[in-house]
Amino acid sequence: MQISVCKSNLVYNALQMSRRTNVREDEFMPRKILHLDLDAFYCAVEEQRDPTLRGIPFAVGGKPDQRGVVSSCSYAARQFGVHSAMPMSQAVRLCPPLVVVPPNFPAYREASARVMAVLHDLTPFVEQISIDEAFLDVTMLPDHAEMLARRLQALIRDGLGLPCSLGVASNKLVAKMATNIGKAGATRDAPPNAILVVPPGGEADFLAPLPIRELWGVGPKTA
Repeated sequence: MQISVCKSNLVYNALQMSRRTNVREDEFMPRKILHLDLDAFYCAVEEQRDPTLRGIPFAVGGKPDQRGVVSSCSYAARQFGVHSAMPMSQAVRLCPPLVVVPPNFPAYREASARVMAVLHDLTPFVEQISIDEAFLDVTMLPDHAEMLARRLQALIRDGLGLPCSLGVASNKLVAKMATNIGKAGATRDAPPNAILVVPPGGEADFLAPLPIRELWGVGPKTA
């Protein structure tokens, strides 16, 4: 009963946040927010640097005999149960053919900068939240938000050779969650390249069936 009440309160608060940020105070214009997440970013960059890695199970991270940790893993490796933040020794046990690739952070920063430049070409209202994630406010652009998301995805895929997924909503919280849900529903043997749109006014229907753990910022202990 207590867990049910907790979930209800969290969903209610998320919905209230959505309603408060759904319109601009001065214009009553529904906001158009995109959340972009580069799919298996480190691995995608490594595949560009070494095309022989494409389609095989590999992980970026430290050596298994030196207490290394998986920073990122290919979708082929995920089929064996490998995931980020896993000890590399465990990853190798789960996936014996796993290729371990040492990280190249200068290459990742350079690739990230190229992606962010593409985002800034679309709108000046970009908030980068990590090396492979960003929010964009495209409210003032005339095109539909989903069309802008698909255009952006194509630009990054075709121009930079990097897969990405996007969530589209009227606020950052729901856009971020839309990206996560879209990626979770995609096939697991290839980059998801997902786009999930939550239309203005549809936030409650989107949030209501989700478990607490899907709320952005809620960890396992809270859930």
